[in-house]
Amino acid sequence: MEDSPRTKQFLKTIKEIRSEVEEALKKTNAIMKKKWDAKKKSEVKQKNGDLVWVDMAHYNTDQPSKKLSAKQLGPFCQRLKSDDWN
Repeated sequence: MEDSPRTKQFLKTIKEIRSEVEEALKKTNAIMKKKWDAKKKSEVKQKNGDLVWVDMAHYNTDQPSKKLSAKQLGPFCQRLKSDDWN
């Protein structure tokens, strides 16, 4: 079964559109990665004896209102590095 000229033209058009979309996605991903990397903060290196604050965003307390409870607790003395927890 042979393809008609219109079918060949349609397949050619679909392949061209697909390649254009792939190029556009690669370009968009590169731009998004660049913006993400620009906003990303570097990791803070901590050692034993450093004073740290605990973020209370994910902890439940006995406070009747989350709005009035402490946002952070501390400072606490760092005893273990996070690598030692695993």
